[in-house]
Amino acid sequence: LLVPLSLATGFQNQWRNAGSLAATTHEALFGAVLAQKKDFFWRLNIAGDRTRQRITSLSVAPFLVGPDQDDANTNIFRIAPGQTFGVLYGTRWVRTPEQLARTIGVGGLTGTPADYVLNEEGYFVRRADWRTVRERPLRALNADTSALTQIGDVNPDFNLAFNSQVNWKSLTLTTVVAWTRGGNIYNYTRQWPYNEQRDPAYDQRNKPQIERKPVGYYQTFYNNFDANEFFVEDGSFVRLRELAVNWQLPASWMSGIRLNGRTARLGIVGRNLLTSTKYSGYDPEVSGPGGGNPFGYRVDYFTYPVFRSFTAMLELGF
Repeated sequence: LLVPLSLATGFQNQWRNAGSLAATTHEALFGAVLAQKKDFFWRLNIAGDRTRQRITSLSVAPFLVGPDQDDANTNIFRIAPGQTFGVLYGTRWVRTPEQLARTIGVGGLTGTPADYVLNEEGYFVRRADWRTVRERPLRALNADTSALTQIGDVNPDFNLAFNSQVNWKSLTLTTVVAWTRGGNIYNYTRQWPYNEQRDPAYDQRNKPQIERKPVGYYQTFYNNFDANEFFVEDGSFVRLRELAVNWQLPASWMSGIRLNGRTARLGIVGRNLLTSTKYSGYDPEVSGPGGGNPFGYRVDYFTYPVFRSFTAMLELGF
């Protein structure tokens, strides 16, 4: 475990055997022949998994980590005893009466709950500032006056993969579909443009005039580029990961070109052809900067999406 050190030591961090992690993974496999006739064959394989990891002990003080230890912005995952590995930490905004009362109670806001109102976007704002150029979302505080709290969990509910193969005479169709349900993504790629007023949220032409927010309202969510719940998104997706079509050339064709007894196949393979997701970024399969672990750190940090590709194939058998 790479743990942070006091700057007085002259080093930023150190590798230590400082904790233990307990993980439970459930996997399931299913395969079946759905149809079989003289010239037709269809087989389906399904693989699924679900993993949960919990930090059981830690010999140092709790700290934050991320996919790139050299970039403090991405250190938004808390390492602490009893903590689920993969939980996101950052700031929440006041969105419920309970959050409002607590934040007022610890001195984070002045006045009484009557001095605040829930606006059209689901955030409490000062009543006197509502629908004016001064309107701003308000940061929620914990009972100990801190703002850092759990804002998400990257662990999916489950992952499923479907592999289907259909043979009809000399044609073969193979498909691979991946389905990830649940789990959050932190979208730094979207957060950055909020400071430059370049996100589509700033375009409010379809809102009634009275409900439009000032520029400073949305810039508040930028939050000095620190993690906050506004940029936590659902990472569920279904992706057609691969589609392949192969054709076995007739034996008579092979004889015609003096390749008696030989076989040949023509094929085309498409990868990452279609993705269905509510995630607003380019690609829900993100892993953060520095080649981070996508199973532990689902952070969208200006990373390129996977490419869509097409490959043609000619296979000769001797």
